[in-house]
Amino acid sequence: MGDGMYEELRHFNEKVARAYRLEELPLCWVYIITARVLRRIVRPPARILEIGPGTGRLANMLAGYGYYVVGIDISLPMLRQARRFNKPDFINGTSWQMPIVNGRFDAAVATLTLHHWSRREESIRIIYELLRPGSALIIVEADKDRVRFVGSHGCTERCFIELLSPYFSISIRKMFPLIIAIGKKLK
Repeated sequence: MGDGMYEELRHFNEKVARAYRLEELPLCWVYIITARVLRRIVRPPARILEIGPGTGRLANMLAGYGYYVVGIDISLPMLRQARRFNKPDFINGTSWQMPIVNGRFDAAVATLTLHHWSRREESIRIIYELLRPGSALIIVEADKDRVRFVGSHGCTERCFIELLSPYFSISIRKMFPLIIAIGKKLK
């Protein structure tokens, strides 16, 4: 894992992946909010791509609602934790390199993961290509405008607009301490 594109995630080892399992329950409220936003936009049995599912809690929740979910994560230890759920499919890849055929998904979600993406613009372009016409991208992050102590682990409204506007029409929702970008695919 010491070669270039995976270097920044070398710390996502087995020990960290097990620790993230402990964080799932305190973060369930964020997953519930993400699922509610998604359910208002896309109905099951839609195909959902989750970028950065980590230990798989949100993907499993969405699969329980009847969605077909594919989660893609760069971390093999995180994927090993996620695979304890048998409904969602999980694959190894990055936000900027996904081994998936274009135009396959009705929506994509990224919950508290955007701050980990080292190639954000490239990632958004790839996600855009993977989505069907009229589909949506939902990104949930900590609101850096209102919660300053999050450091690099968050996003601002400006951040979302600059990143998403070339590909999506954007609406922003703020639910303290979160900021939610909902992008409808252009074209």
